[in-house]
Amino acid sequence: MSVTRTLRTAALAAVLATGALAAAAPQASALGEGSIRIVDGRIVEDGAAVDVTVSVSCPAGDVRAVLVRAIQGVTGSVDAAGPQLPMVTCTGEPQDVVVRLAATPYVAGVSEWQPGTAYVTAWLSGAATDNDLFEEIELV
Repeated sequence: MSVTRTLRTAALAAVLATGALAAAAPQASALGEGSIRIVDGRIVEDGAAVDVTVSVSCPAGDVRAVLVRAIQGVTGSVDAAGPQLPMVTCTGEPQDVVVRLAATPYVAGVSEWQPGTAYVTAWLSGAATDNDLFEEIELV
């Protein structure tokens, strides 16, 4: 392949790549906007799990991942959202997402979630501001 042909091929590839980026720009430009807020936590399954509600806000049409972790007490009832992260399709308006966290490792009577203080971290993917929270909440 001649140098001229190689340069033309490279130029064509650059033009096509630029066009693809421009076509994706409206969705990509929305990333960086959004927020997450921890609403509350409710004990479920006789203390084996807790449902943490977070309020998510991001541009309509975006699909974002939500990660919630919590820890409580000296026994360390703790869990993350599991290997899969709940995915949220954004509406442009605030929406509640409930993430169930199991006491891990679960030992009946030892590592159960109890009413009282828990420390919760929540994260929303793709958000540049207000996307990583650490708060103390009261479990009921």
